[in-house]
Amino acid sequence: RVWVAIHAKGLPYQEVLVSLQNKPDWYKKMVPTALVPAVLFHGSKDTTERKIVWESSSILQELDDLFPETPRLMRAGDPEFDQAMEMHNRLQTAGLQFAYGGRNQTLTEEEKLNRRAQFEEALNELDAALGIQQQKKGGGGFRLGKDFSGLDAIMIPTLERWRYQLPITENFDILKDREHLQKWFQTMDSFPAYADRVSGDEYSWTATSSMFLRYFGGGEDRPNVAEGIKRADAAAKDLANTFVSGYKSRGIREDKKFVLEAASKLISNHNAVVDDCVMQEPPSQKHIERAANRGVADAVLRYAASVLVLSATGKDSMLSPIDIAESSPLVEISDTSQGALALRAVANRLCVPRDMGAPSASIMRGVLSVIANRLDASA
Repeated sequence: RVWVAIHAKGLPYQEVLVSLQNKPDWYKKMVPTALVPAVLFHGSKDTTERKIVWESSSILQELDDLFPETPRLMRAGDPEFDQAMEMHNRLQTAGLQFAYGGRNQTLTEEEKLNRRAQFEEALNELDAALGIQQQKKGGGGFRLGKDFSGLDAIMIPTLERWRYQLPITENFDILKDREHLQKWFQTMDSFPAYADRVSGDEYSWTATSSMFLRYFGGGEDRPNVAEGIKRADAAAKDLANTFVSGYKSRGIREDKKFVLEAASKLISNHNAVVDDCVMQEPPSQKHIERAANRGVADAVLRYAASVLVLSATGKDSMLSPIDIAESSPLVEISDTSQGALALRAVANRLCVPRDMGAPSASIMRGVLSVIANRLDASA
């Protein structure tokens, strides 16, 4: 919510990630609730004044108040805005009750079906409201018309997650037969403030579905949880097999800024990425096979970074990163199978938007997969 709002307003910011499971002491001292997100606002360059604000709704309002020259996103008190917010709150309540109802062993089957029906009703209410808005003259595809608003920022995190995870965890597609909700997603997916850096992607949500089920599903000994984990892992594997072909068929943008983002993230986090792809006792996603040879992992990741840099800045900068990965002399390493394994581990572990934006991640996954395929073929 806050992230996409900052991008929509075009405000400069510095991002600091904190572990949700082990928040650092400095963060807990700075933020009384210790919840995320929080934003530290700095005063003008002539002052040392600073202000910490937490809770998404408070931050969104503060962004409007402190930067009045930017597009105003929150319109509390406006009847149209308030009614749409109430509708979203009803949808979110119904959705959470449905999504977690399947894990509640105290509920009867009838009660679970009832929650599903209430969720469907709330989704249909939203779809109908979007249809009315979209059919107005100059209506536009956002929630309240042609301009992005705070409502879009508030809605997208939950709806994005449901869009990708509910088909796997609950066999429920929120987009089926809801053409106006589909158009809203199309509008968001083409909105650079969201699509370039903030949006999640199908693979990341799919790959983390099994992790969420393992942590919060109520136990892998429960048949429905075990089946959900199996289904999520299989779906993630299928998507991973399309990192190259899917990249080519979807025509993913290859703006140099995305190639550079992929390269800079890989280079600046090189040691941590190497450590992760050879970790033999990982704390999460243990089903993803890691490499065992750190030296080989180091070498192939340096090679992958050089491919990205060459694509963005070198004499072959008119070629796509995939073209260069397919045609450049292959890195020489002692164990090609270990090299391929390391690259695939990184591609499979890359999480959007935590690690980088979706366009950059698609480029990196494609490059890593092409090199891995070439290493396997040369074995």
